[in-house]
Amino acid sequence: MSQNPLSATAPWNLVADGYAETTMLVFEQFADEAIAASNLKPNSTVLDVACGPGTLALRLAQQAGQVHGIDFSEAMLAIFRNKIEQAGHRNIALHCGDAQTLPYADATFDAAFSLFGLMFFPDRQKGFAEIYRTLKPGGSIAITSWAPVDQSPAMQTMFGALRAIKPDLPQPQRSVATLENPQRFRQEMEEAGFRYIEIRSVTKAFPVGSTAEFWDNMVKGSAPIQMMKKGLGEEQWREKEKLALAWLEETLPTLKGPLTSDAWLGVGVK
Repeated sequence: MSQNPLSATAPWNLVADGYAETTMLVFEQFADEAIAASNLKPNSTVLDVACGPGTLALRLAQQAGQVHGIDFSEAMLAIFRNKIEQAGHRNIALHCGDAQTLPYADATFDAAFSLFGLMFFPDRQKGFAEIYRTLKPGGSIAITSWAPVDQSPAMQTMFGALRAIKPDLPQPQRSVATLENPQRFRQEMEEAGFRYIEIRSVTKAFPVGSTAEFWDNMVKGSAPIQMMKKGLGEEQWREKEKLALAWLEETLPTLKGPLTSDAWLGVGVK
C-alpha cells in the first residue's frame, strides 16, 4: 500500500506560512464545532494532536486550564509559538514529535482533539490507541476528517483547477479504508476502546471572493498544490497557473450556492 505523501513532514513545512494565513481561517469553523462537542469542564487539561499552527489549540486556550500541542512539522510549530507570544498565552506547551508515540503519561488529559491530522497518520490505529492511553477515564475525544471529495464543492473545485494544470491527474476516488468512510471511522474508534461514539456530518463554507483571490488562497494553503508548484519550478508554474485560473473563471460563476466543504466529526469517551 503506498504511503500518503501528506504523512511526511516536507509538505507541511513547505506550506506552513500560507496555511496559517488562509486555511486556518476556514479550519477555525470546524475547530469551534469540535470544541463545542466536547463539553469541556473548566480548567481541563487538553491535548491537540497534529496541532499545526494552533488553529484549534489557540481557541482552546481561552477556556482550558492547560493545552498541550504536538506536531511533527517544526515550521508549523514556529508559527504557533509566534501566535502564543502575540496572544500572551501562558497555558500552552508545544512538543515537536510523532503523535503515534505520544510523550505523555497515561491518563493525563481530560479531552483530546485532532483537526484534520490523525486522518493522515501512516498508522491510525496507533494514533487512536495513543490518544486513548493518555486520556483519563471518562475523557473525551473529538477528531475531524474530510468527507469524500464528491460531497464537497470546494474540494471538487480545487481538484478541477489542478486537473486543468495536470490533465493526467486521476480523479479522486472514494476510499472505504480511510476516515472519509464514516463506518470505518466508527470502527477504528471502537477498536481503540472508545464508547458513546457519534460520527456527525459538518458542512462549512469557504470564502470565495474573486477568482484570483480564491486561487491565491488555495495555492498558499494547500500542501498538495505547494508540492506541485515546487516540482514544476517557478517559470513553468506561472504558465500552468494561467490554465487553472482560466478554468476557475469559467467554473466559479456557474456554481450554485456557497462553496462548501463537508467533514466528519467523530466524538467519543474513554
